Amino acid sequence: MFTLKKQIAAIGILAAMAFSATAQAHTTVLAKNTPDEYNSRNELEGTTGVNHFSLPHGCDGNPVEAQSIIFPNGENAVAVRKDDPNIIVDLSNEIVGNAIMSPKPVKNDTAFKKTETLNGQVAPFGDSDATEDTRAFVFTKADLKADDLALIPWRARFPQFKSESCAMALTVNIGIANYCTKSRDDAGRADIWIGRLTTLFDDPDVVSVDFWPFLRVVRDQKNNPMDESCGDGFEISVTPSDGSMDEFLPIAGFWPSDKSNEESEDEEDDNSRRWGGRRDKD
Repeated sequence: MFTLKKQIAAIGILAAMAFSATAQAHTTVLAKNTPDEYNSRNELEGTTGVNHFSLPHGCDGNPVEAQSIIFPNGENAVAVRKDDPNIIVDLSNEIVGNAIMSPKPVKNDTAFKKTETLNGQVAPFGDSDATEDTRAFVFTKADLKADDLALIPWRARFPQFKSESCAMALTVNIGIANYCTKSRDDAGRADIWIGRLTTLFDDPDVVSVDFWPFLRVVRDQKNNPMDESCGDGFEISVTPSDGSMDEFLPIAGFWPSDKSNEESEDEEDDNSRRWGGRRDKD
């Protein structure tokens, strides 16, 4: 449940990341320590890297039973200037490729026994100008207690900034939904880590309004410097669209899915196929 205390904690994590117990209470991209920077969520442009999602707890004492994750790589992703969210950014003018490309979960069945990837339309990317990519991960058949800490590994490619762009970084906001009970109204039924309410995810008690799990793609200033006319440049923020979150984050049998709690696994598989997903591994 996102009480005032949790909202304050969500603000605090931006200032003091992993140096307090509060900062560890959010499902987000795991910060990394490097020789140059501690507690960083930065990825260098044009690289491929392995990251982890940190899952530190269940929902108000209930263990996580399922999880879904959506990336902002669809054609309808929302990109804005971070210093002025009213300025819409056309990513095709700023980067080569999409905000996240070819995301793939790393085989790891310690937390969830079943993993699926869901595909969808994206802007053309890569040498073959592919127009379909993985949009979401779905994890079910959990083996977790309410206070277990789980790490979900995954790999992805990150875009390059165009030489003429004045963008110096891209904040990639990722939507994560943790489902803990099949109740329709219990405040401990889910923790939905997306920064805003949507048509389906309309309950502020379970949605982390104004907080996003994120990572940053940073410009290689040595090999791809901005033109001097750019000055300090600007940072872009990209999020999944409301429609994409409502399409890819629901899991059959859990709020806000319209499926009944008694739905069978076969029906769940049918639902994932309706989303355009494919089974990656069991």
